[in-house]
Amino acid sequence: MKKVMWLCATASVVVLFLGCSGTRGKKTLPSVRYSGMTGKRSLVVLFPTIGGKGSHYETQGFLDEVWQRGFESSLEVLDVKPSLYLGNKIVELVKTEVIEPAKVEGFEEFYLVGISLGGHGALLYATTYPEDVDGIVLLAPFISGDTASEAIDEAGGLDTWEDCPFLAWTHACNLWKSLQVYVSDPRDQRKVVLGFGTEDIFVEQCRILSDVLLPEQVFTVPGGHDWVTWKKLFIKAADYFLALKLQRDRQSKSRPK
Repeated sequence: MKKVMWLCATASVVVLFLGCSGTRGKKTLPSVRYSGMTGKRSLVVLFPTIGGKGSHYETQGFLDEVWQRGFESSLEVLDVKPSLYLGNKIVELVKTEVIEPAKVEGFEEFYLVGISLGGHGALLYATTYPEDVDGIVLLAPFISGDTASEAIDEAGGLDTWEDCPFLAWTHACNLWKSLQVYVSDPRDQRKVVLGFGTEDIFVEQCRILSDVLLPEQVFTVPGGHDWVTWKKLFIKAADYFLALKLQRDRQSKSRPK
């Protein structure tokens, strides 16, 4: 309780947010909700890295970057045990314990943010339930092992790739196949924002994905697979969505009433 109260007491939350709803009472997939200024319209769900602790988004200053830009969405920061990725259990848990209850509360739009293994989780959910997702931010996502990504490279890219190599991890190949279908729909392809460091350990996987996205949807900075690099990329992604928001606001005001 003390931790939740301390989180809610930060200056940026006081100024830009109504407050933090506290830790969610779910045993399987714990989370912390920060309630936005527009009530129940949009919810951003943040998937953690392989360590599984969503609190890193707060301690590393990511949430401050959201609040400083005046975004009005609510935020749901997840804790995810890595074992929940086995058998894609994470997908149904997010569906039943986060998204569906939020819909009942009145939320209408859902955005996913995932770093590294969290990006894997965000992609699993988006490709399984595309109708639930209005936007995805992927920072240095882990998608597959090298065997699958090398096969995609040899085939000329995700657009032209067809067969999983014999020794490839089936789960990884299935995600690439699902992602191939997902980005083939322009409506879903436009939802994806990708960021990665130029020296990241997953750089080749990220480049495969970047090749099927529009240039304005991809951000790179010098750096590796670390929080310093991820935060720089997150700031770029936040500014991208802020520009889109301002553009929509201007268009809305210019429409005749």
